[in-house]
Amino acid sequence: MRLVRFALGLMLIGAGVGAAVAQMPALRGGPMLDCSGLPCVDMTLANGRQLRMLIDTGDAQSILDAGVAKALGLTVEPVTDADGKVIPRYAKTTVTGAKIGDGALGEMKMLVMDLAGPMKKNQMPTADGTLAYTAFKNRVLEMDYPGKRVVFSEPLTSETACPAIAPARCETLTTPTFGKQGPPILVATGFTMNGKPITAQIDTLYSGTMLIYPTSVEKLGLAEMAKSTKQRMFHYTDGGVEMLEAGPVAEAFEGQTLGKRAPIYFATPDVHLPDGMFDGTVGHELFEHSVLVMDLKGMRVWMKG
Repeated sequence: MRLVRFALGLMLIGAGVGAAVAQMPALRGGPMLDCSGLPCVDMTLANGRQLRMLIDTGDAQSILDAGVAKALGLTVEPVTDADGKVIPRYAKTTVTGAKIGDGALGEMKMLVMDLAGPMKKNQMPTADGTLAYTAFKNRVLEMDYPGKRVVFSEPLTSETACPAIAPARCETLTTPTFGKQGPPILVATGFTMNGKPITAQIDTLYSGTMLIYPTSVEKLGLAEMAKSTKQRMFHYTDGGVEMLEAGPVAEAFEGQTLGKRAPIYFATPDVHLPDGMFDGTVGHELFEHSVLVMDLKGMRVWMKG
C-alpha cells in the first residue's frame, strides 16, 4: 500500500538464492480474513495478544499502529535518518513470538506510526497494522484466495524446486525501488495484458485489476484507452486516489486467464509513479479467484487457478 514508500530504508529484504534445490517445503498458517474486502489475518504474539494485520505486499515495511504499540507496553524507539536526525511521525519496535495460526513468524521488527487517523478517513482498512512482504523473508508465502488461507514456510536455506503447474510456470520476482527515491518493492514477470507481457508490482492492498503507468501506455497500445474520462476511487492506495478506468482487456498470468473482459486503470496526477522502472501494478481483483504463491528465497512467483 506504500504508506511509507519515500520515508525509510529500514529492515529490507535480501534476494539471495541458494545453490541446492529442494522440494516444496511444508506450509503452515491460518485463515485469510476480510478487512474491507482486502486480505488480513489474525496474528498472535508471545503474550497471547491477538492483532488483526493486513497483508501488504506493496510495502517493504511492516507497520504497527502507535496506539496498539502503547497498549501492548512495547518499547518504542525513534527512527533516524542517515545523519542521525529523528524522522517525525515514525518510530520502531520489536514484537516477539508472532504466529499466524500454526505458522510461526517469531521476532519481528516493525515501524510504529499513527494508523488510526488514516482509518478514520477511510484511507486504509481497519486493522492493528500491516505485514509487508519482508515479514516473510526467505519463505514461501501462499495466499489462497478461494480457500481463504494464508500459509507460509519456515525460513529456507536453499532454493525450492519450481512446481509443475499447468498452465502456469514459475516467473521471476525482483525488488526494484518504487521510483528513484522509493523503497524496494515486489515486481513480477509473467503477467500479460491483451497478450503483451508486462512487469508488474504485486500489491495485495491495491483493490483493482491492472494499473498501467504512463511510461508504458504507448508500448502496450493503450493510448486511446488512457484517454478515458471514467474514474474510480481507490481509498486504500496512496491515501485515496482517483484512477481512470477503461477496458475491457484480457488479463492473464502465464496463460492462465485472470480476467477475460477486465477493466484496466491509468494514473491520474495524484497517483505516485515509479519513474518508468516497471509497467504497472496488479492487485486484489486479479488474485481473488486464484492461489498466489511467492517464493521469497528463490525470488519466484506462480499462480494456481
